[in-house]
Amino acid sequence: MIPSLTPTTTPLETFEQGNETFGLLFTRWMDTNRWSHPVMVNLAKACLNNVGWLHSSQISGLRHVKLASPGPRTFIAIERLNYYVHRYTTTKTLLPNTSSSNFYTEAYAITENGAPPPLGWWVEVFCGQRIPQDVDLHQKFFNDEQAEAFSLRWAYLIRRLMMQQGVDVIMELENVIRASYAPRDAERVKQLIAVIQNRGVWTASQLTNELPAITSLTAAMGGPSTEQALLSEAQN
Repeated sequence: MIPSLTPTTTPLETFEQGNETFGLLFTRWMDTNRWSHPVMVNLAKACLNNVGWLHSSQISGLRHVKLASPGPRTFIAIERLNYYVHRYTTTKTLLPNTSSSNFYTEAYAITENGAPPPLGWWVEVFCGQRIPQDVDLHQKFFNDEQAEAFSLRWAYLIRRLMMQQGVDVIMELENVIRASYAPRDAERVKQLIAVIQNRGVWTASQLTNELPAITSLTAAMGGPSTEQALLSEAQN
C-alpha cells in the first residue's frame, strides 16, 4: 500500500514515519531470526558473494531509527539477505556461501503478498511511501496495564525455566542473555535484566517490540517457542 500525503502531513513527517516503520520492520525481522549483529553482517556478506555492504553500525542505526541516509548498498544487502532467507524457508536451499543452516534454522523472511519484496519496496518503506502489508507492525498487543502484568508473569516464567535448566539466575544471568537474547542494545539488555529481577516492567510499546527477542530467550530455556504460545502461557 502506498500512502498519500494529507493536508496535515508534510514530506518530512512522512519520511520520519517511514524511518520508524522501517526500524520496527528491521528489528522484528532481525530479532525473530535470533541474529546478533555479527551473524547478520556475516550472512549478508555471504549472500553478496563475500562483499561486505552491511555493517554493525548501520544495523544499530536502523534499529534505533538514527540512520537517516543509508546508501543503496545497504538496501541491496538487506534485500538479498531476505530473498535468500525466504528461499530457504520454501525450498531449504542453503544461503549462498554457507555450509549449514546453523544461524538460520528457524528462518523468518519479510514478505509482501507472500513473496520476498524487491529492492525498491525496501526503499519505499524507509521513505514512508509504502506500508508493509504482510506484517502488522503497529498491532496493539497490550495497553500499559496489560504490559505491566505480562512483564511480571513472564519474569516469573523465565526464572522458573532457568531454575529447571540448572541456571543460577544471579551468577549466570548475563551469560544466558549473551547466548540467547539477540539484541545487543545496552538499554534493552538493562531493561530486560530489570524485568527478570522484578525491578522494572515494559511499557506496551516496549513489550510489543520485545516479543520476538524474549520469545527466543524463553524457547532457549525450554519454554514456548512462538509469540502466541508465549502470550498464552504467560496468561496462565
